Amino acid sequence: MLALAPSYAALCIAQAATVAVPVQRARERGLGAVGLLLPAGALGLAVLALRVVAGGPHALALLGAIGAPLLAAAAGPLGRHRFGWTWPPGALALWLVAWLASGLVAQAAALLLIAGACLGLAAAVALVAPGWSIELGLVALAVLDVVLVWGTPQVEPASTALHRVPLPVLAGHPLPPLQDATFGSATMGWLDLLAPALLGVVARARLRAAVVTGIAAGAWGTLLAVTSTLPATVPVIAGLVAGRL
Repeated sequence: MLALAPSYAALCIAQAATVAVPVQRARERGLGAVGLLLPAGALGLAVLALRVVAGGPHALALLGAIGAPLLAAAAGPLGRHRFGWTWPPGALALWLVAWLASGLVAQAAALLLIAGACLGLAAAVALVAPGWSIELGLVALAVLDVVLVWGTPQVEPASTALHRVPLPVLAGHPLPPLQDATFGSATMGWLDLLAPALLGVVARARLRAAVVTGIAAGAWGTLLAVTSTLPATVPVIAGLVAGRL
């Protein structure tokens, strides 16, 4: 069996943990179009912005640097978490570590911030969209991810351009790179963590869904031996099936 690189394994664990974090449950009724169209639509718009819009990568990088801590701070209150009041100071602390530290410590803080931001987004979606539409939206996202990553030449250069954007310097330190989740030599996009967060708001058996997602992500990651880029939202479908049992 092929061994999974530790850096990619850490991101797989982050996906599983994002499913497991208790946040807002999806409602039974609501705006179905939000859950159905938002995940795949966000992926399509992001690729379009990166490849077509002038300055798109810089704009998205700045949006990540500013938006990630704000969304992570809101995740607790939006998700009606019991200790939601602790999320804003936690997000600030992680942002400071990601800004001032270096190496794996800074990357781990950035990864936690992005995961927290995705939990905030998922909680907001769960407030307005019914669970069935989020489930269908996750399937659509995975399908579109596969088509774009393996069927077109757009995603890999777009992801590389976004990853390499230089950020403004603040007090002698560049703003933390929060445009993607990087740990060591492995990188995932925001949607690769938003998908697990959305799974967490619809899974009936959240812990089982988290474990299956992590295992599926690890198995899926062995394909990196034959391809340089993976549609990393696909393992969430295994978690979605497991979470419905």
